[in-house]
Amino acid sequence: KVYVLGGLVDESIHKKLTLQRAQEQSLRTARLPIREYMMKAVNTKNYHSETLAINQVFEVLSTYYETRSWPAALKAGVPSGKGYVLPDAVK
Repeated sequence: KVYVLGGLVDESIHKKLTLQRAQEQSLRTARLPIREYMMKAVNTKNYHSETLAINQVFEVLSTYYETRSWPAALKAGVPSGKGYVLPDAVK
């Protein structure tokens, strides 16, 4: 498989532009399984974001390639400031 990271940077005015362009060209798209493997952490700002920088996405994918473990990969690449944690970290 070939993944294109950061084909377009979606700024606030053009949210989901990359997804829309890919769908227009019948290209297969994917997202990281953050919702499936992580949970929203309680935080004072109630801030939660699944948006990652290109280097963070690369870290997740390369760790997954090495470990074949989504929990390990997401732990390695999703910063705590995004408001998500692995379920075993909420104890």
